[in-house]
Amino acid sequence: MSTGITVAVAGNSIINRRISVHTEDRFLSMIKIIREADVGYTHFETVIHDYDGPEVYPAAEPAATPMRSPRFVAEEIKWAGFNLVSLAHNHVLDYSYGGLFSTWEALNASGLVHAGTGRNLGEARAPAYLDTARGRVALVSMCATFPSWSRAGEARRDMKGRPGINPLRFYTVADAGTMEVIKQLAIKSAWQISKAGKVWLFNPTGLAGTLYKFVEGDQPGISTAVEEEDAEANLRSIRDAVRQADYVLAQLHFHEFHPDQGFHVPPHFVPPFARACLDAGAHMFLGQGHITPRGIEIYNGKPVFYDPGTFIGMTNTVTRLPSDFYFRPGHSAEMRRWEATTADALDAREGLPRLHPPASSSSAPVEGSILARCSLGGNGKLAELKLYPVTVARAPRPASGLPMLAAGEHAAKIIAYIGELSAPFGTKIDYRDGAGFVAL
Repeated sequence: MSTGITVAVAGNSIINRRISVHTEDRFLSMIKIIREADVGYTHFETVIHDYDGPEVYPAAEPAATPMRSPRFVAEEIKWAGFNLVSLAHNHVLDYSYGGLFSTWEALNASGLVHAGTGRNLGEARAPAYLDTARGRVALVSMCATFPSWSRAGEARRDMKGRPGINPLRFYTVADAGTMEVIKQLAIKSAWQISKAGKVWLFNPTGLAGTLYKFVEGDQPGISTAVEEEDAEANLRSIRDAVRQADYVLAQLHFHEFHPDQGFHVPPHFVPPFARACLDAGAHMFLGQGHITPRGIEIYNGKPVFYDPGTFIGMTNTVTRLPSDFYFRPGHSAEMRRWEATTADALDAREGLPRLHPPASSSSAPVEGSILARCSLGGNGKLAELKLYPVTVARAPRPASGLPMLAAGEHAAKIIAYIGELSAPFGTKIDYRDGAGFVAL
């Protein structure tokens, strides 16, 4: 039986350049923290391919930045000390199935254990296992924010499944008055509407087969709730992993936010589901997906990270972009000419305002994220949780996205901000010696 294990938890890693060439003290000190842990975890939010590989085609509706990373990034992630990555995210099919398959090949060749995608729903939902000298660790990776066609499909006895991500779908719950407003807006927009009991389904014009689900609720206002089918299936995967591993991590990628309290607060459906994952036997819940960090909750002696924030953020140094990117609304006519370059397109995107929610880390009162060192006892309960403040370079573009340990007043401000976000969950964080310590 395991006597305890340490897990280094980083947020999302979008990487497309070499990081092993950097020798700054604050960078190498951060890498040392990851390497010294038994488990180094990050959310790998990109795909690995060479643009022209087999079946690598740009998606018609990719995410904000169609992601691409060279094959060497798998070795770079391994060099940094990571050995476990989650892969369920909205960029998985930015370059179709070929991009996903190429990512698997590169991660497997580097020995990086990954979870959250598969050739069918069963594979995508299955736990992945990492064997360490201190015990066996399982990871169940899920995604709530995704294009509908990137959701993995179940295999049947007479039909093969569909590759993609492990979904955790959710729907909107609204009171009767709000539902009437939504219905009237849908009618004026010529949407198709169907209703069964308190369940409303809306099919937007021009999106054949795409349905938005709303449920008429008794409470005033609007909230969100997980699809029971997806929730129970993922909890079943967690319960299965508990019997097969010493420690179980549950991860969820989501971009949604609280409609009343703002982008720095998780949406209604996430906290109850996070606690359900821990009740099912998971030892840690890793929420992730927003650029900026969110709070930390300690639930029955187990940590819930609602988002550590961006760890590696190289979103603006991809080397090529699909044609559709240049034709996005708001881009000038010059952007539609074939002479336009990737740098031109990225410049144009940075000039477009995003009204709701704020899109960049600059929308938070304090820029930065955290690298957490979790010490779990042999009983799976949290023995220590230490938070290292991290700053991620924003400019100039060739250096953007590189993380380093924050220092001085900036480090103290990052931990204080995480403390503010965590206080509503009853979590207290003390700052000393350049790091935050969560009171247990």
